[in-house]
Amino acid sequence: MSSIKINIFFTGATGYIGGSILNELLKHPNASNFNITALIRGDDERIKKLTSHNITPLIGSNDSFDIIEKAASESHIVIHTSNSADDLPSTKAIISGLNKRTKETGKSAIYIHTSGTGVLTEDVRGKAGSDTVYSDLNPDQINGLADEQPHREIDLFIINSADANPLLKTVIVLPPLIYGIGAGLFNRTSVQLPCLIRAALKRHKTEMIGQGQATWNNVHVADLSDAYIILFNQLLAAYGPDAKADAEPTPYLTTGREGYYFAENGKHSWQQLSEKIGEVLYKKGIVKSPEVTSFPDDEVESSLWGKYSWYILGSQSNSKAERIRKLGWKPHRQNIFDSVEEQVDALTNNIKD
Repeated sequence: MSSIKINIFFTGATGYIGGSILNELLKHPNASNFNITALIRGDDERIKKLTSHNITPLIGSNDSFDIIEKAASESHIVIHTSNSADDLPSTKAIISGLNKRTKETGKSAIYIHTSGTGVLTEDVRGKAGSDTVYSDLNPDQINGLADEQPHREIDLFIINSADANPLLKTVIVLPPLIYGIGAGLFNRTSVQLPCLIRAALKRHKTEMIGQGQATWNNVHVADLSDAYIILFNQLLAAYGPDAKADAEPTPYLTTGREGYYFAENGKHSWQQLSEKIGEVLYKKGIVKSPEVTSFPDDEVESSLWGKYSWYILGSQSNSKAERIRKLGWKPHRQNIFDSVEEQVDALTNNIKD
């Protein structure tokens, strides 16, 4: 790892994914050599908390093009987790800043972008989908996705930008459903699993979209954070300021058009996940029966996540995280079914408070 100061520009420091990754960076063996700048909305409490951890707050939002561009241009590495999968303006600002940096320095700049396996989704509304499984060792398969798929517009912008600038070293991390209590300084709650639990608590019964036969992969947030740190370490070793001119990265550390990294460590159907939620809620006396039924179609959006409910809780998305495992990733946290009770306890305690 670098013996000189590494400038890191970080978005999503107050979020679930970003906060957990940031926590790992703060515990990193080389943390004393990091200058971390975090983009946040202006809030005195947030500013004080980040500053107390030697993080420099940068006040702005994903719409603050000039602020983001400048911060990226001053950084060796950018990690984008703040609504990054669906926010093109912030991604454009980051790429613009990193392009400026490579032009001025003549050296590589690193960009770790957070997308998601939503890009793979089949809109099956709870029905069983196809047998297609995407592997990150087959980037041609991923690049064959339709441009209209969720997240794809931004992913395409990134890989096309990397094609245009060989010094721009980009990787795209595509997490599936993420579960577990986060380790960040602020938000520690995910989206999909808590959404199903909250609906059950509100409606006093456990439900799923359709027959719940569609499948998704999943990963514990702590295992996902480990994956980011592996990429962070290896990208800096290969392309950072201390990288040796004649160093050749492992063939599995790919960037640009081949720089996709899935991060799954399990698979569930929505029925299986809902059944586990029903089992836990029934055991705790929160619902009168562990039985799982289906949401009426006309109540799906009002009960869950609006118009995105079908996509985040009823679609199918299957991937294999082979590339990051080749780089040494060894996920080992509890599986998603064993995590349900912990998540129920966290949500019900918050409700009681």
